[in-house]
Amino acid sequence: MNKSWFNRLLLSYMPIFIIVITFIFFVFFQMISEQGRKEAINANSMLSTHAMRLIDTSLRAIDNMVMKESVNSKPLADFFSSKEGNDPYINISAVMKMNDMISYHPLIDSVYLVRYQDQFVLSNSTNAHIDTYPDKEFIQQYRESISPKWTNARDFQQFSVLKGKKVVSLVRGAPFMTNEKGMIVVNVSVDSLQRLVNELYDSKVSFIQLKDGAGNEMFKQSASVESMQIYADYKSSYTNWSYISGFVQGTFIQKVSTLFNVWFGIGLFMIIAGLIWMIYVTRRNARPVEQIVSRFSGYMLPNAGIRTKGSANRINEFVIIESALDNLTEQAKQYQQQHKEDLHLRTRNLFHHLIEDETALTTEDWQREAARLQLPAPAESHSLIVLEIDKYGEFCSSYSRNDQNLLKFALRSILYEQASRFGYECWAEWTAASRLSVILFANGDKSDFKLIVQLCDSIRAWTEQNMKFTISIGLGEPAAHLFDIPKSFKQALEALNYKMVLGENRLITREDVMSQGQVEVYGYLGMIRSAVQTFRKSDSGWREQLDDLFNQMKQGLLTKDEIMNMINYLLYSLGREMSGLGKDGQVVWESETLTVLTDKLEKSHSLEEMRDTIIGKMTELANLLADMRYSGQHAGVILEIRSLIEKEFANPNMSLEYLSEKFSMNPKHVSKLFKETTGQKFIDFLIDIRLNRAKELLVETRKPIQSIAEEVGYTSAISFTRIFKKVVGSSPGEYRSEHAKP
Repeated sequence: MNKSWFNRLLLSYMPIFIIVITFIFFVFFQMISEQGRKEAINANSMLSTHAMRLIDTSLRAIDNMVMKESVNSKPLADFFSSKEGNDPYINISAVMKMNDMISYHPLIDSVYLVRYQDQFVLSNSTNAHIDTYPDKEFIQQYRESISPKWTNARDFQQFSVLKGKKVVSLVRGAPFMTNEKGMIVVNVSVDSLQRLVNELYDSKVSFIQLKDGAGNEMFKQSASVESMQIYADYKSSYTNWSYISGFVQGTFIQKVSTLFNVWFGIGLFMIIAGLIWMIYVTRRNARPVEQIVSRFSGYMLPNAGIRTKGSANRINEFVIIESALDNLTEQAKQYQQQHKEDLHLRTRNLFHHLIEDETALTTEDWQREAARLQLPAPAESHSLIVLEIDKYGEFCSSYSRNDQNLLKFALRSILYEQASRFGYECWAEWTAASRLSVILFANGDKSDFKLIVQLCDSIRAWTEQNMKFTISIGLGEPAAHLFDIPKSFKQALEALNYKMVLGENRLITREDVMSQGQVEVYGYLGMIRSAVQTFRKSDSGWREQLDDLFNQMKQGLLTKDEIMNMINYLLYSLGREMSGLGKDGQVVWESETLTVLTDKLEKSHSLEEMRDTIIGKMTELANLLADMRYSGQHAGVILEIRSLIEKEFANPNMSLEYLSEKFSMNPKHVSKLFKETTGQKFIDFLIDIRLNRAKELLVETRKPIQSIAEEVGYTSAISFTRIFKKVVGSSPGEYRSEHAKP
C-alpha cells in the first residue's frame, strides 16, 4: 500500500491531461490564423453595419419627428399661417417648439423656419429677413426643390460674427403636402455624429470613415490613411452615405502573428511544468489519503460492499470513506440546523431585552453575547429606528404569505445595504407584523443626527421608488447609554402614532412631534357639535366647519387613538341628531350610512382619507334627507329641472332664464325652489356636472382643451380654464398630466 494510492491517482488522470493539452495546443495554432482573419472581417462588417444603422435610426427619428410636428404642431402651423407679421406670441411659441425638438433629440444642433409670405426666418436663437440671414444661399437652393433626404456635409453659419460649423441638414416644406407656405430646416452637427460613432470602437485599433453622397470625408481621422487597412464598405440606402471600416495596421493582427512563436514556447513549457506539478501534487496528496483510510479502517460497516468483487481479502477503501462521510455529514447537518434555530431565538431574545424597559443586561453581558452571536458590538451611541409598512391591511390582501415574507426580506436587506453605504453597522428584527425595529451603532462622527436622518430618508425613498408599497419611519433620540435604548425605542414608536396626522411615507422624528402645537382633545368637541347641528338644519356650511375641524386636528397633532375618539364622537353626535328626524331618518342613518361609513373609516390610513370619507357619505345622506324633506308640492318640478340639466348640461345657453322659459316660471322662483329642494345653487350644480364630465374627457381622451370645453357647454377655452382652475385647483392641462393613465 506504499505506492498504491500514488500510482492510482497519477495514472488515473495523466493520460487525459496529455491528450487534452496536446489536442488543444495543435488545434489552437492551426486555426488561430484563419479564425483571426475571419473574425476581423466579421467584426469590421458588424461595426460598419452598426454604425450605419445607428446614424440612420437617429436621423430617421429626427425626420419622423419633423414630419409629425409639421403636421400636428399648432405653434408651427400658426407661424406659417401668420398674417400679422412678426407676432411675438406666435414667434415665441414656435421657438419653444423648436427648443423642444432640440431637447428631445440631442443630435440636433439648430432649427430654423422660413416663411415665404414675408421672407421671414426664425431660428431657435435669432430671427431675420432672408436677405440678411447667413444661410441665404442654402434657403434659395432648396426653396424650389425640397428634398426629403439629408444633405451632404456643408458649412452652416448662424451668426455672421461667429465661425460656422460642419452640419448635415434636413429640409421639410410646410405644410407637409403642399410646401407653399415655408420650409423647416434641421441642422445636425457632423461632430455630434462622429462622437456618436466614436463610442462604438477604439480609434487606436479600428477606424470608421464616413463619406457623403459626393464622396467627401465627413469625419476627421486620427490615424494616417497609409496605416489603415479596409475590411468593410457599406452604403446607406437612406442617406446615400458610405461607411468604411477596418484595422489600423501594426496593431492586433501583427501582434497575434508575432506572438505565434511565443505561444508555442509557452505551450511546451506549460506541458512540462504541468507534468512536474502533477507528480509533485500526487505524491503530496497520497499521504493524507492513506492516513484517512487507515483512520476509517476500524469503522464498522455492513458486510455487503466492503470488499471488492473478485478479491476476498481486499478492502474497498472508497466504500469505507463514503459510508463514514455520509454519516458524519448527516450528523453535521442536524447540528447546524439546530444551531441556526437556537441562534435565531437567542438573537431575537437579546434584541427584545435591549429595547424593553428595566432590562437586567449590562454592557459587558451585551458584548459577550454579541461576540457569541456574531452581532455588532456596543458602540459609543445607538439610534433606534422603527420602519412601519403603510396600509398593512392592503399589503396583506394584495400578496400571498410567501410574497409578504419575500418583500419583508427585501426590505430588511435594503436596510442593511443602505446602512453599510452610510458607514453604519445595524441590527434589525421584526418586532411586529408590520414593524421592523433597527439599532444603529455609531462611533465618532457617525453619531451626527443629521447623517442618521439622511440614511432614513434614503431607505424611505428607495422603498418608494422600487417597491409597490411605502414605509413610514419613526426615529428616536440617540442613546448614549444602555439604559437609554428602551427610551429611544419608545420615542420612535410614539412618533409613528402621529403618522395619521403628519402623513404616511415619511420620516417622523421627535423634533417633528415637539415642533407642533398640541391642543387639548376636548377643544374639538364643540366644533363637532356645531357642524352636526348645521348639518341637521340642511345648511351647506357644515362642509366648511368639518374642513376647519380636520385642519385644526391636523395642526393640533393628535395621535391615532385621539383621532379615532374624535371620529367616534362625531358618529355618535350624527346618530343622536338623526334620531330626532323620526323613524325614516333613523332607518336611513342605521341601514344606509352608519355601516358603510364605519367600514370605510376602519380602512382609512390618514386624516385626509377620513375627512373625504366622512364628507362624501354625509353629502349622500344630506341628498337623501333633502329628497325626503322636499317630496311635496314642488319636488316633481325640481326633479324635472335636474333631469333636464343633467341631460342638456352641454348646452351653452343653459341658464335660469332658459329653465324659466321651459317650465313657465320666474327665474328667481326657479333659483329659490332649486336651492330649497336640492340644498345647492343652480350654477354650482351645473358647474359640478360639467367639470365632472370634463375630468373624464381629460383623463380618458387626448382631445384638445377647446374641444372639451365646447363638449361640456363652454364656448371659450379661456372661461372653461378659469372656472376649472378655480374649482379644481389646477388647470386642465395640469389635471390631465397628474391623472394620466400609465
